[in-house]
Amino acid sequence: MLFVVFSPGGRERKMQHMEERMKEIELSLRNVKLLLKEKVAQLKDQLHKNGKADVLIKDLYVENAQLLKALEITEQRQKIAEKKNYLLEEKISSLNKIVRDLNPSPLSSLSYYKCS
Repeated sequence: MLFVVFSPGGRERKMQHMEERMKEIELSLRNVKLLLKEKVAQLKDQLHKNGKADVLIKDLYVENAQLLKALEITEQRQKIAEKKNYLLEEKISSLNKIVRDLNPSPLSSLSYYKCS
């Protein structure tokens, strides 16, 4: 048989060492908890910012769609205006031709009226 005898001083030192180690671990845990709380706060803030950005992106998407529709309508109106302008120019050209045909030029009218 083998008997192990612990000295009372050694046991107290071990207990004291274990208590100090537990205090260190508790302090480390508190520090980790603080860091985690900080990270959680940062992530919540980032989530809030991302939510705002998401709303802004959706608003910009809607506004962009509206602007594209307005541009399309404006381009259609421009084409219609260009067609109307072309038709008006053609009418003006035709009317000018009719006016020229109805009114002889001033030089040719002089030949009809000879002064004696």
